[in-house]
Amino acid sequence: MSEERTRILGMLAEGKITATEAETLLDALASAAEAPVAGTPAPTSASDWPTGPSASGTPKFMYVKVTGKDQVDVKVPLALLRAGLKLTSLIPPQAMDQINESMGEAGMSIDFNNLKPEDIEEIITSLREMEVNVQASDGNNVRVFCA
Repeated sequence: MSEERTRILGMLAEGKITATEAETLLDALASAAEAPVAGTPAPTSASDWPTGPSASGTPKFMYVKVTGKDQVDVKVPLALLRAGLKLTSLIPPQAMDQINESMGEAGMSIDFNNLKPEDIEEIITSLREMEVNVQASDGNNVRVFCA
C-alpha cells in the first residue's frame, strides 16, 4: 500500500476526514497514477510528441513548447487536473465561498461547490480544441496545446 493511501486511511480512522473525503482523495490518487494507454509508447523526446491538438478523443496531456533562442518542452498529464479538481471537495465551505466570490470578482464564474465528475471530463474534452501560439519579439515561439 502506498504511503499516500496509508495516510488518507489513517486520517479517516482518526476522524480527521469523512469517508466521502477519503474516497475523493483515493480517487484523486488513482487518477494521478493512471498509466498511459496500453500499447502507446510514451514519447522519449520532444520530436516524438504530437505536433498539434488532437482532432478527436480525450486529450491525455497538455504540452508547452518554446523554440527559438530558448528550448523548453513540458508535458503535463491532464490526470493532474482531474485530481486537483477532486481535491477541492476538501476545502471547508466557508473558504470555498470566499474562493468563489474572489473568482467572481475577477470575472471567473466557476462554482467549485457544484462541480461534478462529468463537468471535469467535459472540461478536459474541450481542451482538445485549445491551442495557444505566441511569437515573441525575442525570437522565441511558444506553443501550448493538448493531445
